[in-house]
Amino acid sequence: MPRNPQTTAIVAVSLPVPMAKQIERTRKAEHRSRSEVVRDALRLYFRALPDIEEAGRQAYLDAKAGKGLSPIFETVEQGQRWIARERRKARHKP
Repeated sequence: MPRNPQTTAIVAVSLPVPMAKQIERTRKAEHRSRSEVVRDALRLYFRALPDIEEAGRQAYLDAKAGKGLSPIFETVEQGQRWIARERRKARHKP
């Protein structure tokens, strides 16, 4: 995508070397630019942020109520599935 100064901004960030290498591997494998890979990663992050914040609030409330801690997940997808299940449960409570 060509840059348009009226619709884009250039942002410089510092990344750990392994993360930068992962971006390079991903962009090469998917035949995409670094910018596309980073934009997609940020979109996913911002889309998931409300769920992450809600899960944190719920974990705090659970701990405060003596219910123990919420589970720890090995992947974001596991956490997202858990959040979705908890939301469904909360909606069906009388």
